[in-house]
Amino acid sequence: MNCCLFSTALLTAQDHVLFREDFENNDRQWLIQNQEGVTTAVADGVYRIQHKNRKSGRVFHHDIYINPRHNFYIETKLTQVRGTRKHGSGLLWGMKDVGNMYSFIITNDGYFRISMFKKRKYYHVKAWTYSKYINGMGKPNVLAVEKKRFVLNYYINGHKVHQTPYPPLFGNKIGFDINYNTLVEVDYLLVKHPPVKINLIPQAQDFSAKENLGNHINSPHAEVAPVISPDGKTLYLVRDKHPQNIVAHQNNDIWMSQRLPDNTWSPAKNMGKPLSNEGHNQVVSVMPDGNTLLLNGTYGNSKSPQVRRGLYLTNRTQNGWTTPVPVQVKNYYNRAKFVSECLSADGKTLILSVERKDTHGQRDLYVSFMQADNVWSEPLNLGMQVNTFADDITPFLAADNVTLYYSTRGEPGYGDNDIFVTRRLDNTWTNWSTPQNLGKGINTPDWDAYYTIPASGEHAYFVSYEKSLGKSDIFRVKLPDAAKPKPVVLVHGKVLNKLTQQPIGATITYEDLKTRQQVGVARSNPGDGTYTIVLPYEKVYGFNAEKEGYYPVSKNLDLLQANHYREVKHDLYLVPLNQGQSIRLNNLFFDYNQDTLKPSSYPELNRLIKILKKHPQMNIEISGHTDAHGSADKNLTLSQARANSVLRHLTTQGIAKQRLRAKGYGQGRPVADNTTATGRALNRRVEFLILKE
Repeated sequence: MNCCLFSTALLTAQDHVLFREDFENNDRQWLIQNQEGVTTAVADGVYRIQHKNRKSGRVFHHDIYINPRHNFYIETKLTQVRGTRKHGSGLLWGMKDVGNMYSFIITNDGYFRISMFKKRKYYHVKAWTYSKYINGMGKPNVLAVEKKRFVLNYYINGHKVHQTPYPPLFGNKIGFDINYNTLVEVDYLLVKHPPVKINLIPQAQDFSAKENLGNHINSPHAEVAPVISPDGKTLYLVRDKHPQNIVAHQNNDIWMSQRLPDNTWSPAKNMGKPLSNEGHNQVVSVMPDGNTLLLNGTYGNSKSPQVRRGLYLTNRTQNGWTTPVPVQVKNYYNRAKFVSECLSADGKTLILSVERKDTHGQRDLYVSFMQADNVWSEPLNLGMQVNTFADDITPFLAADNVTLYYSTRGEPGYGDNDIFVTRRLDNTWTNWSTPQNLGKGINTPDWDAYYTIPASGEHAYFVSYEKSLGKSDIFRVKLPDAAKPKPVVLVHGKVLNKLTQQPIGATITYEDLKTRQQVGVARSNPGDGTYTIVLPYEKVYGFNAEKEGYYPVSKNLDLLQANHYREVKHDLYLVPLNQGQSIRLNNLFFDYNQDTLKPSSYPELNRLIKILKKHPQMNIEISGHTDAHGSADKNLTLSQARANSVLRHLTTQGIAKQRLRAKGYGQGRPVADNTTATGRALNRRVEFLILKE
């Protein structure tokens, strides 16, 4: 006994033995029972299984980690010693539990069957089929399953009897499926697979010790789901069954803490209604402005009294937060009990951890995009480079919109769920780098998940059970460069009335000036006018605040050259649309000494066109201005030509010519010192004057 039967093809597919069990002893503690329904023993070099129930089957298995992205080979040799002809036995693999597994069994009268059990439902992969290669009662049979790239091959005694596209695994249990009244002796179990190695990020050993955030954040109860604001100053968290929840000792409530000037944290406070209520509540993501939250919870309102668990958005007001409004995702469904999500910093991309028809095993990560009608697109699976046979959960998309962190036990790690990082390689959202384990600075033998970082990428906040104050706690760790996302720029300031300098609650929009596409929307705080946006490098941006009755004075920022994380302050101004008011058009671009508008000017002009169409009685003068460099006559001619160019563009977009007047003033109306480069740049401008409201 104890000999292996391989085909030549199998020898070249995998040659590393990951696991071998010859049943010389029971050091691996296979199930041993002596009961009315089943008797098992390890003796005489075999695992002897006698199943006595005439109406059901039993499974016997071990946890053997297989990375489903690699080729693998599973083989067993077994002999049916006793039983009726139709009672099969064989191999099981990819098993999570008895309701989710694959089975390859044979009968002693020459038939085999390949089955899948998913959520306790039975599916034929291959219905009962006769094979001349099956040995009869009392004779050994070698069964093998081989993954080779994108297919599974099935072998009986070295002969391939079937092939299927590779199906995702449910779990990492491998063993034996014994049906009905049967006595089977298993000679060996062999698993061949490339060496299982933890794919660590570079510098993983450089992690400093993780820091428990202390008793202002953590308690003897469970703290989970931390979300740090992009500026790193506000931490949202969930407390499970806390005595100070809306319903004491019940459900999950949202709590919040502020980082103090000395870098300690204020005592966490329950955010109260409408964000915390009698149901389950959680902050999923906070937008960079700090004034919009994505929630997962149970909410309802007077207009829609039907309360349901799902995704909601809420915005800050002068008096608190708005009643959460449901988020609509096209063809959304989730077959799993739980869900986790995150929203990108630009508010346009949603990552979901759900189980759907095309899921690879348990929950997978999907992406959904904001559509023009504010309904999110149907979820798209991120693909098998990211998703595993296990639950892939608690996604966090960094501010660079490229770097994705998530938790899974479907990759080699240090115990239960570990946190990994992967990076998007193109705009398909299905092409990702190989996931890398973040190392022992974060990951432990316990369950590690809920990872979040500020825009700076300096620290990671996450949940762990190791060294906690009670149950799960929130920790922080300083990140090495290899674990950080790409650098971004955090732009912050206030939205102010240009004339009165009073703060305004407004919408901030920012666009890619090259593609002329809007790439994000934010809000300013209605109380003090503060705003924050996060801009990835490699683009030139225009951004401005918008509010009814005002013209947005735009800013631009050239971030083509990636450098390092930095913070930039820009106050944004809104100018009242009053007769006699002159307003600068900041983001107009011309070639040197030319009057042809560059396409990057169109977003600015589109804002002016929108105002003119919304106020059909408004008439304006378009004025061109230059610096004092060169002759006054040439500057006057150039300023007039540029004003004429703007006027022509407006008329091509449907603005009546009689509402417009173009006037060049040359260098005659400077607003700054012409002896400095900065002053000359301010003097080169185009403005419009409201002649009639």
